[in-house]
Amino acid sequence: MHTLHDYLNALKTGGYRITDQRRAVCDFLAATPTHPTPSDVYGALSATHPEISRATVYNTLNALRDLGAIVEISVGGDHTHYDTNPEPHVNLVCLRCGQVVDYAGDVPLAVLYETVHAQTGFQAVSAQVQMVGFCAECQTRKRDEIRRQLQASATI
Repeated sequence: MHTLHDYLNALKTGGYRITDQRRAVCDFLAATPTHPTPSDVYGALSATHPEISRATVYNTLNALRDLGAIVEISVGGDHTHYDTNPEPHVNLVCLRCGQVVDYAGDVPLAVLYETVHAQTGFQAVSAQVQMVGFCAECQTRKRDEIRRQLQASATI
C-alpha cells in the first residue's frame, strides 16, 4: 500500500503545491483499505474538512491518477473507483452492485510481465487486472428475485 508520503511525493514531483485539502485527500487514500469513489472520499472528508470542495477532491484524484499513484477503475455509469494498491493483483468488479474487491491469490502475473516484455519490449511497473462479473451476494439476490417472480406467476 502507498503511504501518505508516497502520495505527497507524487504530487510534489508533478509540480503540485501541497495544500491542506490535498493532504487530507492523500491521508484518506493512504488509510483506506477499499476502492473509494470520489463521492466516498468527499463524504468522508467533508465532515472534518468543511472547507474542502468536490472539485478539489476530483482534481486531486485525477492528478494522482495522471501521476500513476492511483489507478482509476471504471465500473460503468457513475461508478468510478480508485485503486490505491500498487501491488500486482486482480480486481473483482461486480456489475450489479459496483463493489470492487482485491484478489491477490496465486495469479501468475510475473509470467504476464515477462511475456509482455519479451514480445513487445514494454517494461511494466505495476499491473491491475479486472475481472467483471457478479459477486456471490448479487448472485443470491438474483436467484431469489427469479424464484419470487416464478412463484408470483404460478399463482396467477
